[in-house]
Amino acid sequence: MMPMVQTQKVKTGKSGLGVLLIVAGIVVLIALVIYALTRPGIFESVVTIALYVVIALAVLAIIAYAAMMIMAVPMYMSKGDVVQTDVDYSLDDVKPVENSSSDDPKN
Repeated sequence: MMPMVQTQKVKTGKSGLGVLLIVAGIVVLIALVIYALTRPGIFESVVTIALYVVIALAVLAIIAYAAMMIMAVPMYMSKGDVVQTDVDYSLDDVKPVENSSSDDPKN
């Protein structure tokens, strides 16, 4: 029999408030999109700004990826590798598995 585990009930008021704020933010975002679509000129300027932001984020991601690749090489070189030196492996030492499906001529 497993031992009893002591449990404690915690309040979820803060996380519930967070969910409500997220829902309210989504409603406000939908309202802003509807407003932007109904006013001439606003949608185009928002799309232009969003495009610049997306391009900037993509460039930053590419730079960060390149920096990580460059930093990974010296880390790999300094880390080394662990190999076994007192064991000799040969394919001649491999034995077939008994009762395997490869022994069955149907397969």
